[in-house]
Amino acid sequence: MRLRGAGAVAAVPIALAICHPQSAAGDPQSALANSQSAIRPSGASGRPEPVEGRSPKSAIEPRLFTIDVSVADARGRAVDDLKPAEFELHEAGALVPLESVRFVRAAGDPPTGAPALIQSAADERQAAVKDDARLFAIFLDEYHVTSGANADRVREALLRFVDRDLTPRDLVAVMKPLESLFTIRLSSDRGAVRRAIETFEGRKGQYEPRNAYERDYIAGMPARIDATRNQVALSAVNALAVHLGSLTDRRKTLVVVTEGIGRSDRRRGQEYLPTLDTIIRSANRSNVAVYPFDPSEGADDPAGEGLRRLAAETDGAPIPADAESGLRRAAADSSAYYLLSFRSANPDDGKFHELQALVKRPGVRLRVRKGYWAASPDEAMRTALLAKINEPKKIVPLEPAPHVSALIRPWFGVSRGAGGASRVTFVWEPAPRVPGDRVRRQVAHLILTAKSIDGTVLFDGPVAPTGPAAIDDPVGTPSRVVFEMPPGRLRLRMSIQDAASQILDQDVRELSVRDLRGDVAIGTPEVLRARNAREFRTLDAEAAVPVASREFSRTERLLIRFQAYGPGGASPAVSAKLLSRAGQAMRDLTVAPASTPGDNAIDLPLAGLAAGEYTIEVTATSGAGGAKDRVGFRVTS
Repeated sequence: MRLRGAGAVAAVPIALAICHPQSAAGDPQSALANSQSAIRPSGASGRPEPVEGRSPKSAIEPRLFTIDVSVADARGRAVDDLKPAEFELHEAGALVPLESVRFVRAAGDPPTGAPALIQSAADERQAAVKDDARLFAIFLDEYHVTSGANADRVREALLRFVDRDLTPRDLVAVMKPLESLFTIRLSSDRGAVRRAIETFEGRKGQYEPRNAYERDYIAGMPARIDATRNQVALSAVNALAVHLGSLTDRRKTLVVVTEGIGRSDRRRGQEYLPTLDTIIRSANRSNVAVYPFDPSEGADDPAGEGLRRLAAETDGAPIPADAESGLRRAAADSSAYYLLSFRSANPDDGKFHELQALVKRPGVRLRVRKGYWAASPDEAMRTALLAKINEPKKIVPLEPAPHVSALIRPWFGVSRGAGGASRVTFVWEPAPRVPGDRVRRQVAHLILTAKSIDGTVLFDGPVAPTGPAAIDDPVGTPSRVVFEMPPGRLRLRMSIQDAASQILDQDVRELSVRDLRGDVAIGTPEVLRARNAREFRTLDAEAAVPVASREFSRTERLLIRFQAYGPGGASPAVSAKLLSRAGQAMRDLTVAPASTPGDNAIDLPLAGLAAGEYTIEVTATSGAGGAKDRVGFRVTS
């Protein structure tokens, strides 16, 4: 059963940040200023190929986006056992490959030890990235809340929320109009959070200045004062959303306490100031869900329509005057959700791109953001310049340029590893002499360096060439390298040497290691070859090494081994067929268990085949779905 996402959800741990009131001598204008703020090769170069129809200059590197998805059963309980293969994401009708899917559960056992003391931006970032922390920000809009019963209702509801619904892990920020944005810090100090809430006062309709800034800059007739107050509130809410988004890609919660923020009529030259649309874009880019809290008991205020839109378009929800259920929902929404990461090659056009999420499980409901906002060209340029300015001044060794050597034939296979990792196998052979090559270069050695995208070294050492009936030597140089890594990008550098250890060439490439954690999957089939019956008897052993070559004579006999994975560890039904060069089925092939547990084997003598090109197609099926893979080869005379 497929269900379309109806709402929007962002994933982030809860963080508390408290903004302390600024004195009249401070800089309250900062509230306005800061608010602006299978392994598949990807081509011989190792870089994504330019999109057809675009010039190389216009081709862009795909950007990584992360959205959060809430999934619940019919009783409203969080579903926490969905597999990556059960999610689908579509953009403009096209399936979007998911780079990663992970479940985040922020609520759990009580933490041990005292909460981390946050005194700097570095402390805040370190605390915010912990999976068991939820991030909250509360904006107390004193300019748009009436004093008396409404303000009392806000204080009582928020103090109960802090005492009842927040855990010691959670981080919170409390902010009021005119407080400097430079003081924003997520904090686990509940005493500071309570003091900030207890000093909240409603000032709607009260225009007497209380500090020098209000006296000098927010003065005049009530209509002019209201217009400035509207802009201050909009700018502060936008700045809070941007700040939360700078800390983590998980879901964040922003509670906006207001009876309604009116429109701000911006004069010429003030087009850069935030609006309601600006806040919606900032919140969605930052995976921030906005929960407006109107304590006026449903007063008919035209500004309320804007608050309802703000909640609906950021996967939040309006909090009614009787706030207990609404605040509990805000806490629950940020406690259990999935994070879906994907890459988009859309240009930096500043436009909204609609998404549709599907889940392949009956009886569940999901909420996901309706889409994402691409950065505008100006925003992308500012981000790149700031990153360049702020990057550490250190010397980073340059990676060699991508290069595919003609001197070797490498082969890379992938199978399931432990704990959701992928197991990568590497073998190689010297390539046959290229016709017309006047220089005979004999390849004897290869030094392989394999790194993950973050620079972690997965393997570094010599690898011997493989060949017919090759067997691993436990005391010598291995002919087969096996290592495990999370699914994702893999960087490889191969130093190719002759018998005297002189470097003949370098092979540098980047590969994409696929994720085999779906319900039904097939590991990369490996090919072993034998030239006679004695060699063939050694092939079905665990120490037998596959070959990289895909060209064989009619006198040889092949053994194709592969692993097939079904749901819950069960073995799926497997089959295989031999296809002609044109892709037509020639005959079914027998698939039998190999001597190595979990392997399937196909015995294929080549004597009965004419010279030409062929393909072996292997298939695995179960009630949860199916998977296919192919191996192409050539038979010579």
